[in-house]
Amino acid sequence: MLPNHYLELKPSWHLTLTHRLSESMGAIIYLLILALLKDYGHGEPQEGTAVSVFPSLLTSGATQQCMDIDECVEFPNICGKWGTCLNKVGSYLCQCPNGFRNSGDGQPSCVDIDECSTDGVCGKGGICQNLIGSYWCQCSAGFTNFGKNQTKCVELNCDQYETQPGQTLPGFDSLLSLLRNNCLVLNNSTLSGPTRPLPTGDVLLTLLVNTTDVNQLDLQSNGHRSSSEVTKLLRTIEISLRLIAPLLTENVIRIVTNHTEVKIVVRRDKTPKGPVSLTNENTQLDTTWETVVGDYLKYPGFAFVVLLSYKNLDSLKDNNSRQNLQLMSSALTVSVSNSNTTNLPQPINLTFNHLQSSDVDPTCVYWSDENGPGVWSGRGCTSVMSNSTHTVCSCNHLSTFALMEGIHQEKLSLVMLVGVFVALTCVSLSLITTLWCRFVSRKRRGGNRQQQDVQLHRK
Repeated sequence: MLPNHYLELKPSWHLTLTHRLSESMGAIIYLLILALLKDYGHGEPQEGTAVSVFPSLLTSGATQQCMDIDECVEFPNICGKWGTCLNKVGSYLCQCPNGFRNSGDGQPSCVDIDECSTDGVCGKGGICQNLIGSYWCQCSAGFTNFGKNQTKCVELNCDQYETQPGQTLPGFDSLLSLLRNNCLVLNNSTLSGPTRPLPTGDVLLTLLVNTTDVNQLDLQSNGHRSSSEVTKLLRTIEISLRLIAPLLTENVIRIVTNHTEVKIVVRRDKTPKGPVSLTNENTQLDTTWETVVGDYLKYPGFAFVVLLSYKNLDSLKDNNSRQNLQLMSSALTVSVSNSNTTNLPQPINLTFNHLQSSDVDPTCVYWSDENGPGVWSGRGCTSVMSNSTHTVCSCNHLSTFALMEGIHQEKLSLVMLVGVFVALTCVSLSLITTLWCRFVSRKRRGGNRQQQDVQLHRK
């Protein structure tokens, strides 16, 4: 009820005032004041009525206790078509799914994010197509995102999987043929003739491990292979892993056979960082995701690290070379998604178990094919710690690694001395040749002068 002094107002004066106020913005304030005076100032609310005190609170009953308003119930679809309403005491929250955000203009409704407005979201060779709550990267011919439509497109060269008669190792012809077919489909190339359903990455990895087993047995039964054959084996394994790893369905996969053990970890989130460690029966790899990824500006949306151990490659050397000493550990290949691994900003650490307990200090080596068919080399690798059972190696590049007995500093120094001797010999010969040429030239010029003096004297 209104106070008595309000009830005593004359109708004509009240109407006049109301009429005047309605012609201005003050009418709204006046009406609000009247409502507040009516509801809160005088007169008591009746039992069971609800009166609004704050936007998201109300009072109830004679006790005038404040109660929360459930906006998610009172105002259906308050967060829009895509949002989920979460009630809070005195308020509410609109939770937006991936691919949506709050509009930011005072309205809590969830709206679609246009991912294609970000430069380079699909990488080189990719065309971005925005979808409601998502996006799709369409790769041009010669590029692929390995079937993951929300990752960047990367260039994929299928020529490296070509097979030629007599140029591949036993068992790898069929595997490389499958890899090439997968590659051509992934980079939108045209295949001649009908195509069969493509095998998954898990199937291809199993075939690779089994084929590697066969080649290790072949190496053992036929004795030592040439360095070129060893290089061919290791190169084939590495290019196969780089195609297979992005196609794997699981984030962690491990396969163990009689002669080969492989473990692969794949990350498909945004810019993985921090340490990563892989362990198998004989070796442990410690590195970082920064090393695995490389340049984050070129991060394709996935990263992988591979540790593949050969249990029966102690004959991984050439009979024709002087490196005919036994390996002191299993050989292993380390491969990552980063393609630039010749000079890592941070070295990797490899902990080897010795095949036999020994007090001989082993040398950390890798298989190098830079200057020939292939040879064990210690360049870029150092021994951090060693005892009779374990050795920790630190290397600033990636390759196939092992521990070798017998490549001591004396032998390495001898090789260096031979190289220095050859270089000095060449320099000496070059200097002698230069001096001889100068001597002959001066002699000829001296003879000409004598002839000219004789002619002048005769005149």
